[in-house]
Amino acid sequence: MNNLTIVSIICKRENNTRYLVQNHIGEFFSILAKTGSYGIGDILHKDEVLLLEAKKNWIDSFQKEQNYPRKKMMSHLVAYKTQSLGNKEKGIYNNNEYEHIFTYPEENLLLGLGYDSTLLEQLSKLREQGELRSDFTHLTSSQAFAVNLISPLIAENKLLYLDPCFAWSDYKKCEFEKIVDKNEETQFDFYAAGLSGKTSCSIEVKYSENEFGATFADPKHIDKYATEYDRYMNQLAAVGQEQYSFFEYYQIWRNLIYTIKENGQHICFLFPAFRKDLKSAVESIIAKCKEEYKPFIHILIADEIAERIIELDEKLSPYYKELKKKYLFE
Repeated sequence: MNNLTIVSIICKRENNTRYLVQNHIGEFFSILAKTGSYGIGDILHKDEVLLLEAKKNWIDSFQKEQNYPRKKMMSHLVAYKTQSLGNKEKGIYNNNEYEHIFTYPEENLLLGLGYDSTLLEQLSKLREQGELRSDFTHLTSSQAFAVNLISPLIAENKLLYLDPCFAWSDYKKCEFEKIVDKNEETQFDFYAAGLSGKTSCSIEVKYSENEFGATFADPKHIDKYATEYDRYMNQLAAVGQEQYSFFEYYQIWRNLIYTIKENGQHICFLFPAFRKDLKSAVESIIAKCKEEYKPFIHILIADEIAERIIELDEKLSPYYKELKKKYLFE
């Protein structure tokens, strides 16, 4: 007798609810039951329920949610704001009120945990440079996530907690929203360079974005590819350009060419563990790069960084426990 696990609610009505269930070998079915009878994760016996056909769009929707559980993320963030912070004031965006938005950017910083001065300093720098994004007040803001995650490590000179590629002691030149080549104009969410100028690391940070940026293969971008990117892509990629859709993964490839442009710069992609979709996208592109460049490309998982700091650093531990509570979830 095979057991079935309820993995998703397809449709909930007043009198009955349709559930998506999965057996031990990964096959999907659906059942229709009285509303309130079951919940996600409940185990059913195959002979106790009537199995119905599971439509492809139900399965696709469930798998997409597994790769990026956006609804769960939003629920978690709103609960943090309203329950942990006791802030039930709704923020305004495009003339509408939202629970996950603060009124002021400062409210989205992890203040009161020993690093107020460095957090506020980084916020001030972004304002002065005109790089403070309009959505910094959103709990979903990747820029706020990056500032909260990285700033204390700048203050403590412990960027190596991000990844061993940051381990050189002379990493003193740190900057959020850095454009390395003003002609090419790729902007990194965070950039750190050694005083010697011989080593550098850049990070592309994602939190709530649906995907890495793509672009259209229009005449403007085709021309820029020919004049700016073609020579680097021929060095970087293991196969011909036409085989891996440069424009479909435009943002990732634009970041990666800096492993060549900056003479071996390390390029990092950082996001939470729940973004399995982003991890898969980056891994698919790394697989297309030549072997000699792969050691300069890194996937950083925020959950692993936070856990590492909590375990190894007594001073930073309370701060990163709160960061984990705010941004990361099982």
